[in-house]
This record gives sequence, C-alpha cells and structure tokens, in this order.
Amino acid sequence: MRAHKHVRVGFAVSLVLATAALAAHAQGAAESSTATKQDEQKDAARRLGKITVQAEDAEDGSADTGYRSDSISAVGPWQGRDLQDVPYSISVISADLIENLQATSPDQIFRINPTTQLVRAQQENDQPTVNMRGFSISTSYRDGIPGDNFGHGTSTEDAERIEILTGLSGFLYGPANVGGTVNYVSKRPTDARTTSLTVGNAGGSSYYFHGDVGGPVDSEGRLGYRVNALVQDGDTAVDHRSIKKSFYSGAFDWNATEHLLVELFASKRKYEPNSLAYWSFAPGVARPSASTLDPDESWGQEWSAAHYDTTTYGTQLQLAATDTVTLRAAWRQSKTERGLSWVENVLQADNTYEQTVYCDSPGNRILERRIEDSAGYAFADIGLTTGFLKHRITTGVQYREAQQKGSTNSNYVTGITFTGLSLNSPTRFRAPPRAPIDPGPLELYRESTTQNVVLGDDISIGDQWSVLAGLAHVTIDDKVGDYRESDITPTVSLVYKPLSFLTTYVSYMESLEQGGIADREYNGIPVVNAGEVMGPLTSDQVEIGAKASLGGVLLTAALFEIDKGLEFYDLADPARPKFAQDGRQVHRGAEFTVIGKATQQLTLIGGLTLLDPKVREQKETPELEGKRPELVSDTLAKLLVEYDIPALPALTLIAGAQYTSSRYVDSLNTEKLPSYTLVDVGARYLLSAGDFAPVTLRLNVNNATDKSYWANGSFIGEPRSIAFSANVTF
Repeated sequence: MRAHKHVRVGFAVSLVLATAALAAHAQGAAESSTATKQDEQKDAARRLGKITVQAEDAEDGSADTGYRSDSISAVGPWQGRDLQDVPYSISVISADLIENLQATSPDQIFRINPTTQLVRAQQENDQPTVNMRGFSISTSYRDGIPGDNFGHGTSTEDAERIEILTGLSGFLYGPANVGGTVNYVSKRPTDARTTSLTVGNAGGSSYYFHGDVGGPVDSEGRLGYRVNALVQDGDTAVDHRSIKKSFYSGAFDWNATEHLLVELFASKRKYEPNSLAYWSFAPGVARPSASTLDPDESWGQEWSAAHYDTTTYGTQLQLAATDTVTLRAAWRQSKTERGLSWVENVLQADNTYEQTVYCDSPGNRILERRIEDSAGYAFADIGLTTGFLKHRITTGVQYREAQQKGSTNSNYVTGITFTGLSLNSPTRFRAPPRAPIDPGPLELYRESTTQNVVLGDDISIGDQWSVLAGLAHVTIDDKVGDYRESDITPTVSLVYKPLSFLTTYVSYMESLEQGGIADREYNGIPVVNAGEVMGPLTSDQVEIGAKASLGGVLLTAALFEIDKGLEFYDLADPARPKFAQDGRQVHRGAEFTVIGKATQQLTLIGGLTLLDPKVREQKETPELEGKRPELVSDTLAKLLVEYDIPALPALTLIAGAQYTSSRYVDSLNTEKLPSYTLVDVGARYLLSAGDFAPVTLRLNVNNATDKSYWANGSFIGEPRSIAFSANVTF
C-alpha cells in the first residue's frame, strides 16, 4: 500500500466523523414529531422509483426546455436522486439534442460536450475515444452495464440519452477507466404509439434512413415494444472515403404484475469504414501542418476496408417486493467480430511519402479478432427511517467477463508498399490480385473477470443535508496476465443544500482498475513487449462541486484532484518503444458547465475545462518527472447557442465553437500539436404539413471554416461537413 493511501483513508474517515457530528446536531434540532407511516411509504416510493413502461417526461431534456434534464438514471448502485442532487459531475445529452445534432456517431456528442476531448473518431477502429479529466476513455456502458466490447459497436440510434460522468467511478461501476464513464441509456417502449422516420445525409453523399417505432402491444399497456432500424451508405465529406452501416434493435417491456417489470433488449450492427490513412514520420522528419496534407481528400485506398459485426442482447428485471424494498437485476451479452484494414503513410525527408496498405484479400472478409463481453448486476434497495435519518441502503454485486481472441497468423494481413509518392495529391492504385490468406485459428489474446460487491447508504438528514457512503470489495482476475487482485475501495459524499436551487457537495472515492496491454506498434514502430499485460492500478479522487438551477439554466462547477498509477511508452530508445508502468499521474483541474434556456428564445450548452496534469514519483524513468501525459489538452472551451426567431417561431438558428488547446504527442513532451478552434452553424425549421404530421428540417455545418488540424498524433481531423435531414413523427 502506498504511504499516502493512509492520508486518503484518513480523509474519508474525517468526512464520516464530520457527518456524524452533523447528524448529532441535526438530531438536536429535529422536530420531536415523527413522520407517519403513510408519509414514509410515499417518500420511499418516490426514492425507489415507480416501475412502469412509460417513457421519460416529455419535457425533461426537450428542446423546449433547452435540453436541460432534471432526472438521471441509476448511477451505479445509487438511484432515486435528481441530477442536481447527485454529488458527481454528470452531463446529460438528451434524445432531442442527439437528434438536433444529427449525431449519427458519438463523435458529434463528444465534440460539443465541454468535459470531453475527442482524440479518436469512431471510424478509427470503430472505437470512439475521449480524454476526460486527462485520462483516455474508450469503454462505454449501456444502461449501467459495461458491454459495448471496449467501445466497439457503440450506437446512438437507440439511445434515449447519453450520461457522461467525469471522474472516478470505482464504487459506482467497478474496475473502470479513471477519467469517467459514458453511459448510453436505451430507448424504451412508450405509452402511446409513436413513429419517427428520418431521411438524412451525414456529409458528402453519405445518406441514411432511420426508423424508430414503439408503443403498447395490448390494450392494457402491460406489454410494450420499441424498434429502431438504420441503414447508411455513401462517401463521407472526405473524398474517396465511405462508411457503410446498418443497425437494428428491439426493446420489449412486460409488466408481468403490478410490481414486476421485465425488460428485454437485442441489437445487430454492421459497420464498414474504408480508405483510412494513418500518418507517421521517418527519423528526423518534422510533422507538417495538417493543411499540407489536404484533409478534404482520403490518403488511403478505397479497396482497403475494415468491417465490424456486433450482436448484443440482454434483460433487466425490477421488482417492488414491498413498499420499501426493491430488487433489480440486469445481464447483457455482446460479441464483436472484426476484420482490420488500414493504410500507413510515412512522410520522407525528400517530401514524398511511402504508403503501406494492410488489408486482407479484396472481396474476402477475414475474421481477425473476436471480442466477447458478458456483464450484469443484482441490487437490493431498502428504504427505512431511524429517528430523524432516512436511509436508502443498497447492496449487491456487479460482474463482468471479457474475452478477446485474435488470429494466430500475424501475417494474414500483408502489407503492400508503394514508394516515392507525391504530397501534391493522393495517389490511387488498383487493388492487386492476391490469393486468400488463411488467418489461422483464433487464440486467446486477453481474458479477465471483474467483480464489485458493494454496500452503500444514501442518508437524508433533514431537508438540507445528506450523505452517500459506501464500500466496494473489488476483484480483478486476469487470466492472461496471470494475476488475481482484490481491494476494498471506499466512497463518501457530503451534500448540502443551503437554498432550494443550490446544491453543494464534497466527494471522495478510490478505485482499482485493470492494467493496460502493450500495443503491437507505437507511432508505426514495433513495441518490444507487444502483448504484455500490466498489473492493476490504484487511484483516488477528491472533488468539491456545486450545482445551481437559475431560471431555466443548470450551472455546475467542480474542482478535483485525481491521483492514478501511470502507464506509458518508454522512449529511452526511440527505435525500441516499451510499454511500462512507473510513477503516478496527478491531475488537478476545474470544470464549469451550463445548459438550458437563458431566455425564452436563447438556449446555451457549453462550459470550460481547465487541467493541470503532471507525471509524479518517477523511479525508473526520472526524465518523465513533471511532464504532461500524451494528447491531453489543459484547456477545453465550448459553447453551442440556439436562438428561436420571435417573428418566425418555427425557425431556430444554431451556432457553436469548440476550442482545444495544444497537447503533447509523446511522453517526453518533445513535440506539441497546435491548438485549434472549430466553428459550427446550423438551422432547424418545423414545417407544417396541413392535416399531416409536421416535418422537422435540420441543417448542420460542422467545422464551417474548414479548419485543418491534427486530431491526434497520426490522424488528421475531419474537414467541413454538411449534414441535413427531414424527420416526421406521428
């Protein structure tokens, strides 16, 4: 155990003692009368949540309310609190906002959210990756369950909302990424029949059709359904690059009894991007400006295409056993099969580039990797009152089993190399004839199970004070890394509401997470310990925050410090990069967000993230002491504005800007990518259709100034793209 972990535990104990003292004070000031049994049951019902197949409040998160949500789904074990009273930093992206952004991938969501820095677009390995509080996040959650196969298969078409929690989530979700958690909440059946049809263009000639239908099956509304379907194909805003996608999902709710709800879910998704090109640089060659490489053109080959096939299914159960006891359980199984294909361009000293195309035989869909994920939880929630204290005790377990298998023939994807290519414009080649290559049987690449046994208590102390306190016993069993580690990770939060519209809090949380695995290459150079699995990492976080509802706007602020074990690529010998663990990452920072209606016509969505991320306690690599982690910006500033024209209420004008500060591209901080600002504009118009349902017309111009920039160390950012669509809902 690290020496300063005693300080962390001491801090948690101090908070608990302070809470106990506060409780004693509250007890002395409490009214002598106690609540009646009827009042206690009503309060417990409110906190435990009503079990129905109804959709969420139509106003919550709607465009009419400035996309502001007051509700939140279960945050790990906790449920029953409004968003304002949850002592964590959480942004809620509602269904209306997803639709109005025309977010056919999570990228658009991460670009406008002020607490997320998009560093890897979805088309890069079908694995959207963001930095949150300076830590890389790619794994996503679905309805509180990890199950999107390390980010593969993530979809927005069937998402009712996306909840982005920044900071540690160890007690909440078990071993997970320290920077935060992205939870996709699925669309569920609605009370009344509804049909939504959208025809759109995601940029270039990438057209799509999306249908969303749902409603009750029987007259009593005991059985409901929700079906989503999408097909997309065509070139993107980048010439000679296309994305082909299909997605189908079904959700079914059955009110088996007045107290028992059974939910079923299944989806099938196929995703095929082509012509992707990664850039690296020959020794001594400096990185050029992104505009030099013409971001409007693909620098890959159209016959180089990756493919991903994801199947997901699962179930959830909720049982109101008594007026004060609720049981809930969920399980989800997902599988992704992929075939990789990519192009590596190496910039040469003579101002030409060398291109190597890695792909399986054109026309053949060879399975390169299979990723399987099985996860679930089981919780019991118990509401009770002891004197003036109201408790909501939650206990249960979260479980996940993840497995990856890869081809045993590492040469099944053979490289075809072309040299002396001009940077004036991309060079296109015909696909050379090749015989099919046997990838060989799949062998185990990684397998692990994690278990999180939790006990927590949500305590209300009068109308102004409350406490969330809990312990989690977490176990990581890594079969390939050949280790089994367990730890007890506490959390405690103290919440104070001095005014009805203002909530303040202080939180402390610890986490144990699975170590990383060395990649095959680092910036195009083979890694000497490729495939090595690292041991688990410990981390802790202190956060102080405030949330205020002012008129129609929700304002939030948070100050935080995260201390986490460091993983990095050791470049002592640049020709032989090695994946390593050594030292700590200490990230201090502040987050500010705003969402809602500033006036009747004006909607604001945005905020600011300020970071001071540093590497500390280096032993084997002292040259990293004080350095900043790779690809982490210290400033994010974003604002999206919508304005409803008073003289033309059917028209909404949209404008936004996102600033991302400079960031280093290597662990030694020898090369820095420049900052960039992206500007978006758009409009939305509600078109009356006489006796028919109205039609919503949407237009979004992303990166309207056609800014050229490096999205990360090897990939150029997206150029200007124009998305438009027409939607009818009835």
